[in-house]
Amino acid sequence: MNNPLRRAMYAALLIGTLLVAQAAHAAPVPDFTLPLLDGKSIALKDFRGKPVLINFFHST
Repeated sequence: MNNPLRRAMYAALLIGTLLVAQAAHAAPVPDFTLPLLDGKSIALKDFRGKPVLINFFHST
């Protein structure tokens, strides 16, 4: 397995499998609403039944 592309594909497959397995055990999140830049808002319940990735980040 000296081919870098093949190694990258196997790594991506492994990471994807682990993420799906982790998501299957994730706890439900309470509904919340966030404001958008155009003044409207969006609620988590709008995405019920669909996979959602929420990324909270902080920069210094």
